[in-house]
Amino acid sequence: MNVICCCNVNIDSVCAVSGAKITEYIKKNDLSDEIKHLIGNPPNQINSISDLLAILLMHMENGTGGEFLVDTPDAIPESAIQSLLTGEPMLRLGGNAGIAADALSNLGASLVIPSVACPSRKQVDLFTGDAIRIPVYQNGDISLLKPGDTVVCEEDALHYVFDFKKGDELTLCGKTISVPNNNRIIATYDPKNISLYMDDAFMDYSLAHIKEMDGALISGFHLLRNTYPDGSTYIDCLQPILDHLKRWKSVNPDIRIHFESGDFLDGSITDFIISRLSDIVDSIGMNEEEFLKDDADTSARNIIERSVKSINELGISRLCIHTRDFIVSVFNPAYMDARSEIDALNFGASASGALALSGHANITSAHAATMNLQPNNAGVRECLSVQEYYHGKQVNGGVHLQLNGYTVCVAPSLHCESPVTTVGMGDTMTAGVFLRELEHRPT
Repeated sequence: MNVICCCNVNIDSVCAVSGAKITEYIKKNDLSDEIKHLIGNPPNQINSISDLLAILLMHMENGTGGEFLVDTPDAIPESAIQSLLTGEPMLRLGGNAGIAADALSNLGASLVIPSVACPSRKQVDLFTGDAIRIPVYQNGDISLLKPGDTVVCEEDALHYVFDFKKGDELTLCGKTISVPNNNRIIATYDPKNISLYMDDAFMDYSLAHIKEMDGALISGFHLLRNTYPDGSTYIDCLQPILDHLKRWKSVNPDIRIHFESGDFLDGSITDFIISRLSDIVDSIGMNEEEFLKDDADTSARNIIERSVKSINELGISRLCIHTRDFIVSVFNPAYMDARSEIDALNFGASASGALALSGHANITSAHAATMNLQPNNAGVRECLSVQEYYHGKQVNGGVHLQLNGYTVCVAPSLHCESPVTTVGMGDTMTAGVFLRELEHRPT
């Protein structure tokens, strides 16, 4: 399978934070009152270390993830970050499109073409997949090169990923917070990716060779800002990308395009972007926090009911909601048969489980995850509840049913008690599902 991935590829600096060290830092720098005030008035971006700490505390208390813009590159000093960590940061391939591209390559795709906004030496060395090629202009012609041969940027597109663990504790103003789930927040300073930058070589190559592509996995739109320092808006950034995607579909109507949403940095533009993309893409994916927003009911039944309503309103062929415990996929019956879709969901769960278990997702590690990890108990219970309530049918550990003219499939995720990392699990799952869907698609 040949797959295009865009738009956001960056470097993640994965930082394991310590509740005890956060508590110590706040006390040592007399920040308790300021941070308590910020928690009551949550910042929507990071302008200082206090903003970062307030956001961290809120998400650690709830066990939720999120992504926030960093106002300037020096808003959170490196020395302050180091004092919050349990060890040295680990550099990993980052960005939804970057993680998915590497996973696709390692899980068996024939050719993967990512759009890389800042191909620095550190960035390209993080790609591990043998099938990845990056278009570049050489002497007026486009060449497909291995990532290591495409370095043109000195500046790294670096995102801080603050990883926290279930059971960790921290204290603020005498109140002890215990973290209920493994999760992370991301602090992003990345001028190119937040404007959906694509270079000419990628744009020109993708259009010239779109007939050779089986699928496109697009993401990064959640990084768009309402306004930019130069006076432009998200619409100025968005429209050329929409036009390009429409050209892809015009030239190759058979290409499957999946849009993976994200934690939008500016919630006011979310509905506009999704509505515009839903006119072009075949499927949309997101996690339960992005989908449910303020709805605290994370049951599979609630997600199914809301998904069926949403997919009908959006007019797309498929909507996938992935949670920590299970995956729900709602789709037009012509998109895929239920058995194949459950196989795809299970493959995505195996890939994500492999990443949690070993830190790597490939065919071998995905098979090992299937052998060594058990289906998530909560996910299994949700599947049984769905089966009973809707009179669904079991297939290979998952459940499928028909509802309001749509096929609904639910499959449990795999449970890893002590994950090596939680970073990139959703994108790895998405890549695995999408690749297997392309392999199973009706002919």
